[in-house]
Amino acid sequence: MMVYIVIAAAVIIAAVIIYGAVFRRKIYKDVDLLEKRKTMIANEPVAEEISKVKGLIMSGETEEKFEEWRSEWEEILGVHLPDIDEALFDIEELANKYRFQKAKEFINGVNYQLDDIDKMVKTIFAEVEELVNSEEESREGISELRERYDTMQKFISQNWRSLGETANIFEGRLREFKETFAQFDSETEAGNYIKASHIIKELSNAVSEEEKRLKQVPILLVEVDSNLPKEIEEVEMGMSEMETDGYRLDHFDFHHQLKEVKKELPELKKHIYQLELERVEDRTKEIKAYLEHIYISLEQEAEARLFVEEKTGLVRESLDRLEDQLDELASEREKVEVSYRIPDEENKRQLETAAGIEEQVKKWHVFEDAAIHQKLSFLGMKESLEELEKAVKSLQKDMQQSKEKLYMLRKDELKAMETLKKQRRQLLQDKLSLQKSFLPKVPSSLLNELDAAEERLEAAKEAIEEVPVEMGKVSALSEEAEQYVTKVHQQIQATMRQAKLAERAIQYGNKYRRNSETVNKALLQAEEHFRKGYYDEAVNVALQAIEEKEPNAVGKISGE
Repeated sequence: MMVYIVIAAAVIIAAVIIYGAVFRRKIYKDVDLLEKRKTMIANEPVAEEISKVKGLIMSGETEEKFEEWRSEWEEILGVHLPDIDEALFDIEELANKYRFQKAKEFINGVNYQLDDIDKMVKTIFAEVEELVNSEEESREGISELRERYDTMQKFISQNWRSLGETANIFEGRLREFKETFAQFDSETEAGNYIKASHIIKELSNAVSEEEKRLKQVPILLVEVDSNLPKEIEEVEMGMSEMETDGYRLDHFDFHHQLKEVKKELPELKKHIYQLELERVEDRTKEIKAYLEHIYISLEQEAEARLFVEEKTGLVRESLDRLEDQLDELASEREKVEVSYRIPDEENKRQLETAAGIEEQVKKWHVFEDAAIHQKLSFLGMKESLEELEKAVKSLQKDMQQSKEKLYMLRKDELKAMETLKKQRRQLLQDKLSLQKSFLPKVPSSLLNELDAAEERLEAAKEAIEEVPVEMGKVSALSEEAEQYVTKVHQQIQATMRQAKLAERAIQYGNKYRRNSETVNKALLQAEEHFRKGYYDEAVNVALQAIEEKEPNAVGKISGE
């Protein structure tokens, strides 16, 4: 049992020794790192950096900063870093005594202290750089500003008259700038370079603003004194010429507004002398935009006059035609209503169309009155005419749709009427052809067919004219009439062809009459048939007699 106790105690002691060795080694390592950081800080070229300001005027702000930085660096080297050396020694002592927790606290404290020192060093570097750069930038900046100052002074001297009352103001501003230059020189000589740098920045902004104003003033004075009055005068002259040509411009507010603008120009000039330049510039832009608006309006008024003169008569004619078409539509509607039922939506459309036409006629009278008594500008009249024209086109479209609807209702009837007209013309042409053929006699059968065809046409016509129309009956009678007319046409053509053939055959056979009594008798018989209108019989008798003398005569006679 005692053996186990001894072994356990030995293991614990060994573990403690190993643990102590490991942690002691780690603390030594941390101390080495802290030593390196301290050495790096001690080796920073702070003194060299501070010495850069010795080239500047060592007084005032510069001298104060130099002493402050030197004091801080000496304190770091003489106090803070030695304190850190002692702290590092104490950390090693604590580690040797196995007081690792306390050693760790010291390490953290040293780390924080080194961080603070590092920040102090960096601050010194940054402030030195700022001071040196401020001196350099100020030196370059003041040189440029003096040149700009001289340029402004020269500009004022050369443009004294064009600057007007502002010349004295600008001179006063330059005197203030001169005082600022003196203040800059004073701060620089006192070694206050940072203050001098701030003066330079403020002075640079002020000079830039003054340069801008110097350029603006002459331009704005020319605008207010010369350009704008001239442009207003040109606009007024243009308006006067248009009024002489018959334009009524009192519908616009141009005369009054231009009068107000002219009154405003002296006030704008005062604002320029008070250097309220942005305000004046904005207002001159507004005035120019308004003058441009007047030009555009006058141009539009002239174009509107041409439009009104061109379109007035056309719109009036369109309205008259629309009223006539409405009457025609009403007449057509009355006819259709007798035989057909018009749909409710069509009735509604026609009523709306009639009301629309009435409304547009009223508007036309209003327009006409305004035009005669010049109650509107041409632009106003143009707008009224455009509205009228648009409305008329819409009503014409509605009217056409109504006509098409009524036409569709009467389509079969109209088709039947057209068919009858066509057949009647055909029958008339056939009768004229018979008359021109000078036939000795028209066969009675053909006359009967002609009468029958005319009766069918008349029956179909009466059926169409019946009220109400019975389209089934009309279609049947129209079809029958067409068949009869076609049949008669074919019979008339055939009769005239046979009559001509009989005439040619008799004439051809005359050369055999003296030599053949048989032929002579046959031809006399054929002539008798021809006079009675029996043309088929006349052809047959004549050809039969001729073929006895001349077998191939039929082909010759038919081909003549």
